[in-house]
Amino acid sequence: MIGIIVVGHGEFAKGLTSAVELIAGKQDAYITLDFTSDITPESLKSNISDAIETLKENDGILVFTDLKGGTPFKESVEISLQYDNVKVLTGTNIAMLLEAALMRSSVTDVESFTKSLVETGSGQVDYFDIASLDFDQDDMEEDGI
Repeated sequence: MIGIIVVGHGEFAKGLTSAVELIAGKQDAYITLDFTSDITPESLKSNISDAIETLKENDGILVFTDLKGGTPFKESVEISLQYDNVKVLTGTNIAMLLEAALMRSSVTDVESFTKSLVETGSGQVDYFDIASLDFDQDDMEEDGI
């Protein structure tokens, strides 16, 4: 199984995780780290390091961050350089995190899994333009996820 760490500004990690658990259920080998105003960058770095140590027995670890270049990203990258099987993703969205949560138990190649999750995440970025749609009104009445 691939371990997951979600870290970001404010309550980013807690918020995304609540959505993942609503859809996919409670997750094992999954740690959230929120970077709130009362946490220093040094404390965050220590928390990320502790989380990686907790999950190190897994086949790999994915660290999902919010903003490329932000403190959670930079601290995660710096720590990940000490490990061969820890990958840091940034620009995390619910689609990529949900796919990771649902598929990670059957994955052992963390490198290719990371690349596929980036494709999933970027494929979900779009905007709604009603003029470009060709849809049946009955489709709008169906239940969502």
